[in-house]
Amino acid sequence: MKHITAIILLTVASIATLPVMARDINIAAIDSFITHIEQHNQGIGTVSVAYNGNTLYTRHYGQQAVPSTCCNYRIGSITKTFTATLIHRLCNSGQLSLDTTLDNFFPAISTADSITIAHLLNHTSGLADFTVKQDSLIQWLTQPVSQQDILDEIIRQDVIFAPGSDIRYSNSAYYLLGRIIEQLYQAPYEVVIEREITKPLSLNDTRSSQSQLHDAALPYRLNTANKWQQVDEFYFPNIVAVGDMVSSTTDLITFINALFNGSLIDTASVAQMLPPEGNIWGSGLMLMPFYEHTFYGHAGDTYGTHTAVMHNPSDSITIAIAINGCAAPRNDLLIGIASAIYDMEYQYTDYSKHQQYTATQDELKQYVGIFNSSLIDLPMNITYNEADGNLSLQLRGQPAIWLEAKSPGVFINSPTGVGIKFKDKDRYTFMQMGRILIYTRQ
Repeated sequence: MKHITAIILLTVASIATLPVMARDINIAAIDSFITHIEQHNQGIGTVSVAYNGNTLYTRHYGQQAVPSTCCNYRIGSITKTFTATLIHRLCNSGQLSLDTTLDNFFPAISTADSITIAHLLNHTSGLADFTVKQDSLIQWLTQPVSQQDILDEIIRQDVIFAPGSDIRYSNSAYYLLGRIIEQLYQAPYEVVIEREITKPLSLNDTRSSQSQLHDAALPYRLNTANKWQQVDEFYFPNIVAVGDMVSSTTDLITFINALFNGSLIDTASVAQMLPPEGNIWGSGLMLMPFYEHTFYGHAGDTYGTHTAVMHNPSDSITIAIAINGCAAPRNDLLIGIASAIYDMEYQYTDYSKHQQYTATQDELKQYVGIFNSSLIDLPMNITYNEADGNLSLQLRGQPAIWLEAKSPGVFINSPTGVGIKFKDKDRYTFMQMGRILIYTRQ
């Protein structure tokens, strides 16, 4: 999650290539790329690739860098694909309609009489994001929160646009869909998932997990000393049906192939889940293009894990990745794997200079302070924790993020793409997603 939102758009271009058959997939090229990632300590996780639903390649990489771990992972917002599938199963059975309005279940929500199930599914409801409190933006879901408190927060946030008039990714919408599923199936979400999906498909590693981290790979991030350090996670019962599930890459492949071959819902419902022309988001599925190859699937982020499953119906290729230690961005990993699958030229990122620099304590301490930009009213606080040696950056109201030291005065946070480069101890350049701002000491 990291608000359980993650958009994966690989690369779009117009290059004609032929469909890939299983015998054409260069497994050695995929393995060479993953070895490159592992050798340079750029991640910890698992990669699987399948053709026609049959897994051709699975590799667990980087595991030796941390204490023993399992190979089941928190899948974050991929949970939403499971939730959307259950909603469509209810529609297929006649218990629900995409035109059913929210006031049938939650009449206290503003404009509930004009928010439909379809709006909830495709992020056009106008509902915002309960995982981030708008008044403080604090990480309030790392500890147990009652269902009523969550509903109160959704009601308090209200809608940010008229239902159906715009699109905005909404964790709140999927939280409500989860509660609707429980009402109509008359069972807890985890029981419904097992009965309707995981048991019929023999997904033995997949579950809606109400427990904490003992049943999933522990999450890590690189700290300022470029060592893997465990991070705090969500309290997952707070985000049931939104981002709480655990799975493996091979189970994710089985699930998404079953979805597309009509084993879970009818083909008309699968078509309704796909993003409409020109949109990224559909109803539980998102567009994930690689050049002219069209994949559909979903990505997922928690505070420490980063996952994706993507399926190309045209050539029956499926890719699933789960990362519980992220240095190289997830998108780079997907592009490298897809390039190998489609036999396209791909220049490996040069990691030879990464993680060879360790900042001294004195250097890090000189950067501590509150910094402001003349262009935006969003102060940033940089702190240093002597106990773990981490330099952290915190936007006002946001959780702090660790900064990895790359060279003198240069720090990044790989999962978010944030980078800062100090001109001197009182000024730095802030960079994220192409945006550049100059910050000076307060």
